Amino acid sequence: MRLWVFVGSYYLKYFLIIVCALEFFFIGIDSLQYAEKFPTAANLLLLFFVYDGLYALNYTLPLSLLLALVLFYTAFIHSNQYTALLSIGYSIKQILKPMLAINALFIAIFVGLSATPFVYMQEKAEAIIYKDNAGNISENLLVKYNNDYVYFGKINPLLRSASNVKIFTLQDKQLKTFAQAPSANFEGKFWVLHGVSFLTLPTPFLLGPKGLKVQKLPVLKTLKGFRPKVLDTIYQNKPAVSITDALRSLHVLYHQKADTKKIRGFLYVSILLPFFVPLTAILIAYHTPKLARYENLALLSLKFILLSLVLWGLFFAMGKFSISGVFLPEVGVLGPFLTLAAIALRHYKRLDSKL
Repeated sequence: MRLWVFVGSYYLKYFLIIVCALEFFFIGIDSLQYAEKFPTAANLLLLFFVYDGLYALNYTLPLSLLLALVLFYTAFIHSNQYTALLSIGYSIKQILKPMLAINALFIAIFVGLSATPFVYMQEKAEAIIYKDNAGNISENLLVKYNNDYVYFGKINPLLRSASNVKIFTLQDKQLKTFAQAPSANFEGKFWVLHGVSFLTLPTPFLLGPKGLKVQKLPVLKTLKGFRPKVLDTIYQNKPAVSITDALRSLHVLYHQKADTKKIRGFLYVSILLPFFVPLTAILIAYHTPKLARYENLALLSLKFILLSLVLWGLFFAMGKFSISGVFLPEVGVLGPFLTLAAIALRHYKRLDSKL
């Protein structure tokens, strides 16, 4: 227990220093592109920095966990504390376990937050800058949902609103009803259309019986469960999609027998990819020398930093390619992740054999 407190406290100290430095750096660089568009209200400006900082965690958290590990080993080897711990009977695995536990805990929390609106921080930050929310608006979307074909003239998934909505309902491959509304909002589980023109076609469609029925409805609830973010997930190329919304989109696409490749890519990237951090930590621990004289510590630190950045960059790029449809997600994300996992587990089993 003492080892866990000792190692864990040092590792957390390095992690907090690095994550704070990277957060301030990211916010500073990212803010330069919005400097001329900052809101004049201090509360909105503060809110923008908070949202931007939370969005930055997508990049700074995994890098900080790995760079803190590199800094920990470099400092402990240089001060001979690492050698002392091994000399009094602690194994490499025992020293590594507190850091692996902290890694896994932070990554698990991060993945849990990815199932919440936490992932939409970038959109919220941009909504403050672009007050008309133009960056979130999609236009001219035609989608199929159950027996309905739905056309959205404009839709803003973040505000859950749409304009110029047309719904064509089919029955036995024939048009049954048609609804048109100038505006609509998603409330609860339904789309609520306002000022609706509702047309009901006769069945069967024969000459003589009662013809077309036209109604004017102030409000119409329809499209139960067809959430706005489902549209954003399917039709936008933004990587910021929550796990919850991705699962809902997968459910919709599966029942429509549509291509689920993009959604599978989202899920692999959101759930699996962050765990490359503890796997990479095992590789770093395996190649860490026990004594400072065995390696040039400056060069070793550079190698570990490059390894962390290269692996993070490769997984990030492969995730992007898989989401955009260049690769199958099983090939672009799942395959490389399982390969890294197999290599890391093999190295983990051989850690103590180095002593």
